[in-house]
Amino acid sequence: MPSALEILFPLPATNDYRGSRYPLAAFYLLLATKIFSSSVHLFKDDSGVNSIATIIVFPFDGAADPNNIIYMFSAVGGVTQMMFTLLYLLVLWRYRSLIPLMLCFMLLESLLGLVATGLHPLTPEYFEHTPPALAARLPKLILLPVLAAWAIHSSRSNWPQEAS
Repeated sequence: MPSALEILFPLPATNDYRGSRYPLAAFYLLLATKIFSSSVHLFKDDSGVNSIATIIVFPFDGAADPNNIIYMFSAVGGVTQMMFTLLYLLVLWRYRSLIPLMLCFMLLESLLGLVATGLHPLTPEYFEHTPPALAARLPKLILLPVLAAWAIHSSRSNWPQEAS
């Protein structure tokens, strides 16, 4: 039976996913949210900062609008999100054996998001309502480790037995 590391980093990486269909189905759903989120952050005029995350529009009296800086940095974040989204799509297309690793990447992204908001917290006066990403954070932090562990365990269980 292969180790968890052999499941996460298979040699070779193939299009043969051996895990349970439930983590795979959840990966599809999570990918759909990533496609939406990365597209909004990258292409929407306000990067979704005001229209979706409901961050307040900051008033300004000078020539430089501070909101444009926020939109630009959010769009740069959208570029990074889009790159990972394309990687996830590539994995679904050609390298499904890497799905447990991609679920771990999604978990790491959520954990690092916690670090970022811990270092640079925005208190409620910055928002009109709770942003969807903040509302989804706790469920994702519960779901992603379960999905990753399930994908690894079920892949190990379905690994072909070597002939003795």
